Amino acid sequence: MCGPTPGGIKDPQFHKDIGFYIFKLPFMNFVVDWTLAILIVTLIVSVVFHYLNGGILPQRGIPRARPAVKAHLSVLGALIALDKAAGYVLQRWGLVNAHDGYVDGAGYTDVHARLPAQELLIVVSIFAAAILLFNIRRQGWTLPVLAVGIWAFVALVVGVIYPALLQTLKVTPAQASLEAPYIGRNIKATRAAYDLNHVTTKSFSATSSVSAADVGASAATLNNIRLWDPDDSITLQTFDQQQKIQSYYTFSSLGVDRYYVDGQVTPVLIGVRQVSPSNLPSQSWVNLHLQFTHGEGAVVALANQAQSNGNPVYGIKNVPPSSSKGLPKITQPNVYFASGDTGYVVADTKQAEVDYETSNGSDVESHYTGTDATGGVQITSLLKRAAFALRLGDFNLLISDQITDKSRIMFVRDPVQIAEKAAPFLTFNQDPYAVVEGGQIYWIVDGYTTTNNYPYSQNSDTQEVASGSSLPGSYNYVRNSVKVVINAYSGKTTFYDVDKNDPILQAYASAFPNMFTPLSKMSAGLQAHLRYPPDLFSIQSAIYGRYHLTSPSQFYSESNAWQLSPTAGAGTQSQALQVQDVVNQEGQVISQSTARMAPLYQVSALPGSSTQTFTVTDAYVPAAQSNSSGANNLNMSAFMVATQDPGDYGDLTVYKTPQGTPGPANADEYIQANHTVSSDITLYDQHGSEVLLGNTLVVPVGQSIIYLRPFYVASSTNPLPQLTDVIGVLGQKVVVEPSLSSTLSILLGTSISTPGGSPGTTPATGPSTGTVPTQVQDELNSAQSYYEQALTALKAGDLGTYQSDINSMDSEIQAAQSALKAASGTSTITATTTTTTTPAKKNKSTTSTTSTTKPKSTTTTEPKDSKTTTTLASASAAVNR
Repeated sequence: MCGPTPGGIKDPQFHKDIGFYIFKLPFMNFVVDWTLAILIVTLIVSVVFHYLNGGILPQRGIPRARPAVKAHLSVLGALIALDKAAGYVLQRWGLVNAHDGYVDGAGYTDVHARLPAQELLIVVSIFAAAILLFNIRRQGWTLPVLAVGIWAFVALVVGVIYPALLQTLKVTPAQASLEAPYIGRNIKATRAAYDLNHVTTKSFSATSSVSAADVGASAATLNNIRLWDPDDSITLQTFDQQQKIQSYYTFSSLGVDRYYVDGQVTPVLIGVRQVSPSNLPSQSWVNLHLQFTHGEGAVVALANQAQSNGNPVYGIKNVPPSSSKGLPKITQPNVYFASGDTGYVVADTKQAEVDYETSNGSDVESHYTGTDATGGVQITSLLKRAAFALRLGDFNLLISDQITDKSRIMFVRDPVQIAEKAAPFLTFNQDPYAVVEGGQIYWIVDGYTTTNNYPYSQNSDTQEVASGSSLPGSYNYVRNSVKVVINAYSGKTTFYDVDKNDPILQAYASAFPNMFTPLSKMSAGLQAHLRYPPDLFSIQSAIYGRYHLTSPSQFYSESNAWQLSPTAGAGTQSQALQVQDVVNQEGQVISQSTARMAPLYQVSALPGSSTQTFTVTDAYVPAAQSNSSGANNLNMSAFMVATQDPGDYGDLTVYKTPQGTPGPANADEYIQANHTVSSDITLYDQHGSEVLLGNTLVVPVGQSIIYLRPFYVASSTNPLPQLTDVIGVLGQKVVVEPSLSSTLSILLGTSISTPGGSPGTTPATGPSTGTVPTQVQDELNSAQSYYEQALTALKAGDLGTYQSDINSMDSEIQAAQSALKAASGTSTITATTTTTTTPAKKNKSTTSTTSTTKPKSTTTTEPKDSKTTTTLASASAAVNR
């Protein structure tokens, strides 16, 4: 199979088309290797057969053999020699992917020693084959021994010893100059193989101060700062607690996307509510396979907003799903296919399928009505039932009277598994994300084409990237050429061809002409939600850190090489920077290295632009040989941004920063060393609660970079992370405040108002609260949260946690009563510090060297309705209970 090639590109050594190395050479190697294996096995079996048959007789010295046996073995030896000659021919071409030089590809020693050696070995192998064939007539042992001896001698001296001496005595002392032409080949090929020839480079001054004009121009970017982190330990826990609704629902993961909210492009987190079979009220066969067959709807949280009680603001929520703020409505909420779904279900049986439970405890039920061929397999006969009963090892499929000839069995329901079974020749991202479009829920899975046979390109296994990549362990060419769209209701799967210039995909498309659909046929709504995949962006940014150096001399010295910044990651903060395991090909951990920054999805404007776009970002620091961050330079060298909206999808831009610019790891160190932050962590991280920090966000504002980390608090026993503070860093200045707007206002030195009623927040939903003081409402919301946690702990039999939460709730109520009393006699109130598990919110402004605490001053009036009094009374009654 040859297939199309990338623009007729030829390798610089043998001037063969790239397609030859990708498609033909691997197959030819396969044929030669298997032929050699077959011949060797045949030779061994023949020797044993002749020995057992008396054709070979043992004796001292050389065994005696019949002339016919010698002739037979000589023929087999000649065929082996000819096969080795063919192998040497292929090995010559294979040198363009050698891994024994300064960079991958044929280097100086390969071209000047190994290549001539292999050409000589071709001749020697053919000569040996001729001697062996001549031995058919002579029928002795001398000629075969001579042929093998000459071949072994030449292979050892010319193929092993001479290249090693040349490398040691000539190349190593003058490596920079001798390897320069081959380094140049490697640079050119690697940039082409990883699609890095179209990266735009710009300068970014990264000043430590931000002008009022820059703040004004960046208002939309500041409004879109992501407050909710998609890490599994943070927002996923909040989704699970607040939006799974029933115990048998769950969220497997959250995706970062963008939607238009009230007419403005806004970052969101989206999760799909799916059935958790292990949490069903009854584990009966009917429940598991016929009744609870599907999840219900999706949940979308506005990633840039939070309620005043620290909870997310949901644009799509609840069961049945309801949409607000201009987000699309879900008209088909049933989810039969979801990420991580295992096991099988049988839909459209006599047994009604549960959609959801109403507030009065009754079930809303339905039957599957999909007709797509991919929506499972219709069980139209007893033979099919028997086959599936045997295949799935479940006799109930054969004997159940609930299954009809219209029923459909769905046994592959995970979107990634669907894609892998349909196209096993592609590699797929293991973390699909959901999209709501046209009333339907879809899964989008990124598909990659890869090879490790692109001539002179550097293999990916030499790079340090973020952990968790779905790409194979070894490749030197990659394209995200396929987007797989799977309907969550019907399972209908469409493979979209998104890269007509990828030769590997076009070869597959020619082999399977009806499999791939042009991107132009994807709906505009789905195209608007395509993401540049994190796996591809991570390896591209890692490769570019070194391959932005196009001069062989600069590349060799690596004086200006970059690597991805270390990261503190997200979640609990037991250490300043995360570490990740380094494993060998057998999966064994051989060492540890500092974890690298994962791509960050955000909605923002590119520097110099005012248009909000969906971006993904990685940051660079100077490259270092050590994997330990202790003595390494963690200052930012540059940052790479990829845009993802239609029209500029996949555009890569690198912004170079001056020396000494603080990087993300520096910002994390400043945060960890800050007295106020460490005090808050100590205060919150005790008595059954824990502190979680989000990923460090890199936000360009004008020609400056600010770093932001959301600060969450959650119960250790019943985690419901709530946004408590926002930490900001500019230069070495660190600010931690209860809202994004107050953090930005102090950090940037100008008043900033972010989305929502009060600065940095969106008021909690519900009836109007009149003019209840902000502090009072916060205390009441906190008390209500403690009350709900207490009830959960009581149901679980955890009396210790129950009593602790009740005590905390009582403290919040008392604080609210004190605030109300103070508000009735004066026009301002002052924040009161309390020693509870979750302290009252406070204002604080700090830098890296000083810290101050300021009281919150809020103008209030007496409440005009009974909501506050009712809430206090209810909470007080709860304490008495």
